[in-house]
Amino acid sequence: MKTMILLLCSAALLVWGCAKKEIQAPLAERAGVVQAQPEHPPAAEEKKAHEGITEEELLRRDAERRRALAEAAEKGQALLKDIYFDFDSYALRPDALPVLTKLGDWLIANKGVKLTVEGHCDERGTIEYNLALGQRRADTVKDYLVKVGVEAARIKTISYGKEVPIDPGHTEEAYARNRRAHFRIDEAPDRGPGSVGNTSSK
Repeated sequence: MKTMILLLCSAALLVWGCAKKEIQAPLAERAGVVQAQPEHPPAAEEKKAHEGITEEELLRRDAERRRALAEAAEKGQALLKDIYFDFDSYALRPDALPVLTKLGDWLIANKGVKLTVEGHCDERGTIEYNLALGQRRADTVKDYLVKVGVEAARIKTISYGKEVPIDPGHTEEAYARNRRAHFRIDEAPDRGPGSVGNTSSK
């Protein structure tokens, strides 16, 4: 009798152990499935993340950039003073250096601003000669600004030779005013290209 009871108990324990394993196995499998789920965001969020910045945000940032550039340009107008050259020369005069140094410091502090340097001459000499001289004057100014730390890519140069005089007179005083380098801000979208300063030529 005892043997029969022991056999029944052993059989019951064996059956219960197998049932426990069968129950535990699915739970473990279900747990494994949960753990195996990818940790990526839902498809919609993932698509949004891939799309990057919204168009509205890009427009907002562009508006802020334009406003900042316009404000910088307005503040910089006082620094855009023409510098002058001696007759038939493109060497920088001593009185030009402080003007260019201040302009360079301002450009370094306002990275978004781009500048065009115009070279001008007085009416004496041929058109071709004055175009070449005006270009050398503009290039000399650019070289100085680059030396003080302004990126060369931010400065364009152009020569108008004797074609755009600031003073239409035919006196030495008029000639002196026309021998100049003039500055124009190119990157001020809210106001358009700015232009301030005096002028001079050959």
